[in-house]
Amino acid sequence: MSVLLIARGDCRLGTVRRDADGKIVEKSDAKFETNAEGGCVAICELDPETRGPISPAEVFGDWDAAHFLARVLEKLGPGRPVNVPDFRDILKKAMADGADDDFFCDYCQRLGYDCRDCIVAEWKEDVKE
Repeated sequence: MSVLLIARGDCRLGTVRRDADGKIVEKSDAKFETNAEGGCVAICELDPETRGPISPAEVFGDWDAAHFLARVLEKLGPGRPVNVPDFRDILKKAMADGADDDFFCDYCQRLGYDCRDCIVAEWKEDVKE
């Protein structure tokens, strides 16, 4: 049986600082801390009996749902096709069929979201190139 931990939080990469002679003067390990407002998602396999980790955590940006959800499904191995839509492909085909640029952004524009923080805006730029 597979048990997966999926958590939202903050990821800090480890660092090593050396002096002029190359000796390590400061070192910090990478760590993930849960945080409901964090910008990362971590996936880790757990032992079903002890609930302890049996693999290193894999960390993704919280905006990268297509990748972390695909990884979760890969780890769970459902054994049959799943119904996760490829929104990027849907967007690409719709734009090729002449869909207006604003068609995909009406929701965001009405709520005043900043397009610089939107994966759809990035995908639209990719399609235009």
